[in-house]
Amino acid sequence: MDKKPHPDQKYIDALLNNDNQLIKEIYQKYSKEVLNFVKKNNGNEQDADDLFQESLMAIIRRARKGDFVLTVPFGGYFYYIYKAKWLDKLRIMGKEQVIKEETGRCNDDSQTIAIGTTLNEDRLALYKKHFEQLTESCRQLLRLTFEKLPRKQIMERLDYASENTVNQRVHRCRGNLQKLIKQDKNYDRLRGRS
Repeated sequence: MDKKPHPDQKYIDALLNNDNQLIKEIYQKYSKEVLNFVKKNNGNEQDADDLFQESLMAIIRRARKGDFVLTVPFGGYFYYIYKAKWLDKLRIMGKEQVIKEETGRCNDDSQTIAIGTTLNEDRLALYKKHFEQLTESCRQLLRLTFEKLPRKQIMERLDYASENTVNQRVHRCRGNLQKLIKQDKNYDRLRGRS
């Protein structure tokens, strides 16, 4: 059964065909929304600009696969792409992940909400799967950092020589986790390329 494209498919086509007029319209419609979202969630203007570009590139990469049809409003699809990318970035930077939802965002489009919910659940399952593959000491260390425990307390609790040692081990454990996740066959699909 063929999927019926949403009228906003024009924005996907514009990105693929470098239609400057419609691309400008995308910026006018959504750049302020992305900026407000990022500023409310531990980011700044430069972060918002980068996130906007990265999210559009993710959409272009997905659309270039040839079988992509936008069946929901562009704004809702774009929102879930940039929200997921920002969550990933906050996680990597070790910043607080308190995503303040935009009230009423996509409430009238259950398909869009379902897409975002499924993606988030799948990402969480992927994360948990590979988190469990880490050594017990890495899991314990990362759990303490997720709880926002100060480095000094982590050092004392885990009997590390210095806060610098804690930082080095956190960096190594996060790197190992990211490597495991990126090697997973589902990684590209869950990064917003689906």
